[in-house]
Amino acid sequence: WTDNGVLIIEHETEIGASNDTASRSTTIRYYSLYMHLGAIARNPQTQAPWKAGERIYRKDELGSPGRIYSHTGQIHFEICCDAANARTIIGRQPCWSEIDPPVAPTADGRTDSVFGDVVVYLPATTPTSAANPTSHLRTASTTTLGAAQWVSIRYDKGKAYLKSYDALGMPIGTERSDHDFEYDLYAEANRRHNSLGANSQGSSPSGWYELLRFGRNLGPDPLPANAAHWRKIPTASGEVWADLNAAGSCKFSDADFLDVMGWNCFEDDTSPNDQRCDSVNMKRWIRDPDPANAERMKPKALGRRLGEESVRKKLRRAICNFPSEWEQGTVEARYQWLRDPSNPYGLDDDKNWQRFVRHCKSTTFTDLPSGYLAAKWRFHPVEFITVMRRCGWLSESEFQQLLPQHAMRSSKGVNLWEPVPAVNANFKTNPVARDHRLPLNRAMRKWGMASPFRAATFFGNAIQETMWFGRLAEIGGANLWYAPWQGRGFLQLTNPGNYVDYWCYRGRVVPENLRTAMVTAYQRIASTVSVSRSNSGLQDIHFPALTQEMKDWRTQMEAGTKPVLGAEDLRAPADSAGYYWVKNDMSREADAPHILERIAIQTDRGGKIYYRSQSFWRASATVNLPGAVNRKNYSGINGFDARCVAYGYALAVLTEIRFEDQAAQLSLWFPDGHVPRNQS
Repeated sequence: WTDNGVLIIEHETEIGASNDTASRSTTIRYYSLYMHLGAIARNPQTQAPWKAGERIYRKDELGSPGRIYSHTGQIHFEICCDAANARTIIGRQPCWSEIDPPVAPTADGRTDSVFGDVVVYLPATTPTSAANPTSHLRTASTTTLGAAQWVSIRYDKGKAYLKSYDALGMPIGTERSDHDFEYDLYAEANRRHNSLGANSQGSSPSGWYELLRFGRNLGPDPLPANAAHWRKIPTASGEVWADLNAAGSCKFSDADFLDVMGWNCFEDDTSPNDQRCDSVNMKRWIRDPDPANAERMKPKALGRRLGEESVRKKLRRAICNFPSEWEQGTVEARYQWLRDPSNPYGLDDDKNWQRFVRHCKSTTFTDLPSGYLAAKWRFHPVEFITVMRRCGWLSESEFQQLLPQHAMRSSKGVNLWEPVPAVNANFKTNPVARDHRLPLNRAMRKWGMASPFRAATFFGNAIQETMWFGRLAEIGGANLWYAPWQGRGFLQLTNPGNYVDYWCYRGRVVPENLRTAMVTAYQRIASTVSVSRSNSGLQDIHFPALTQEMKDWRTQMEAGTKPVLGAEDLRAPADSAGYYWVKNDMSREADAPHILERIAIQTDRGGKIYYRSQSFWRASATVNLPGAVNRKNYSGINGFDARCVAYGYALAVLTEIRFEDQAAQLSLWFPDGHVPRNQS
């Protein structure tokens, strides 16, 4: 009548990293339990049913849903963790937080983990304006909000969605959306920086970009201490321009699991081990809000409230502390209260009690993992997954899985199918992978590249351009005609104009006449019919105004070649790629539908398959061959086939897309004929 197949998965991953010089990853461990499975699936590596201790990967099949009291196609699903990991996940001690009366925050939220919605607390004194202000530095204002409130900002496919809440977290006003605001962040940051004119010292477009994206500057690039963050927001009385960086404002994100956004922790049950919910805080949370209802704290009234959609939605963000109900050795102790003659279940009779105990023991276990038993803090699993999928931070194992097993390239008219060197996949010793994973995660977070399809588009290009995580500088770059301005970084930033523009975006000052001379020289030599292959074309000797700082910074873009790396060596290769991504509006192309085409080719190792899409082509062309963006024949971009191989792996690891099989059916979770890189 009830299936008893069960699997427990121990998950360990990262959700961010500290901003200190040690760059310590923020690692979390939690458990998911799948109960009442009708069958256990087979491990694809061993072709035998799953057994304890084996490593499991995303999209691996666990089993099939079973029966619960003869109802088919059902499972019991949990996500839980211990107290230490709960504290790491939500960024604070897991305990009840009373927000009525509201307590105004006094500091910004965490900086190690930042993802999802930006959430800003605005005090009543926040300056407001009826029109879009022209000054982007704080000034005295004659009008203010008048009442404290919260604002959330969500970016999704170019749009910015702004919602407002009162001090208790209740929605006010009407959500507003600003079309293309995210796509325009690069230009808007430039505009706000340039509006300072002669007062731009201590400012950078990069600092303004972070202010617009996160509500605060998380990085090292300069931003004026009195920078204003004017945005049009909803209020209880209509829309108004408000300074979201006003004095007294505090900034957070979904990673802070804010109580005002509905998250709260429950552990006030005085008898938590009896499998009943006697939390006064929980009862107060779900009771009828009408104080005139004298019965609102009674069990029947509370039970009726559980059927209301608003209450069920609210409970999705309850984080509760109670033990597992699947431990067999504690069945009698946990349910002794049922033997009380006053209980309504009639189990005071010994025969009925023994029958009940046998029933419980038939669906409980004697060998549950100790880590799972200690994981008493429980999240609503669907809500947990929904929120954490917005994180986007990739652990070492997840990065390894992005790297294809084989690379494809054309040489003298032949398609070569070559194994990716094992050294590239060793994230312990490969300096590009080992040293730049955390900076790359930070860059993806900053520049909005962390969502699944954007990340897949980025890695499809970056993995190929770095020779499969093998190097951060263009092969033979020192001998190219445009040296020493050859490609460097994860998207191979090339030519003096791009270098200088990136430096300026970061807040470095480059004389305009120097930039003009460098760009002019590059264009003149590039247009020469017979380009000299010596390395004299753009040497620094032609630009005496170049500072040593500029020369050093250029070299830092190929930091993987250095034995000792400084902070800027680690930052620039990844950050420059993100800069180049937004400057060329790659997010817009990556957000378009990814309609895959299955391509069969002949190689020196026989027939092979790869997948491509117009959206991936267009995004790749924007940074490699802008004039080819609208081409339909996929010709002109260096190594596009190879990029598609990496793109397919990234799609499989990061998204839910399915790949076409030989019968033209979308049945495959992984590109046909390719082997996942499931390394421990």
